[in-house]
Amino acid sequence: MKLLLDTQCWLWWFAEPERLNEEAITQIADENNELWLSVASVWEMGIKVAIGKLPLPEALDSYISSRMVRLGAKYLEITTSHALRTAILPLHHRDPFDRMLIAQAQMEDMIIITADKMFQEYEDTSILWAANKN
Repeated sequence: MKLLLDTQCWLWWFAEPERLNEEAITQIADENNELWLSVASVWEMGIKVAIGKLPLPEALDSYISSRMVRLGAKYLEITTSHALRTAILPLHHRDPFDRMLIAQAQMEDMIIITADKMFQEYEDTSILWAANKN
């Protein structure tokens, strides 16, 4: 399976794995799955670090690159087609980063691992619910 981790779940994997449910953990850990992180998530984390909403134990670039290697994940670049797709999505979700993830998952035939309930509003999007019930 091709799995696209949303920003929150990617961060949880490294800092708060107990927030992920067993199915999400199993799928992320399964070496048969392809794991992807969108450049939109990197961009989002960069903004949050810059405004003080995301404290990290090291510089953003080394934090992301070292953890991408540990996870064995690949970067999903943003294309013009992805950007155009966000423009035609219904406005269920207004966060531009999340809208990009939805568009990318739809276009690249990926399953999004998320804990954001708004993603469920998009019928053409495959979702693996990640939040632990606790």
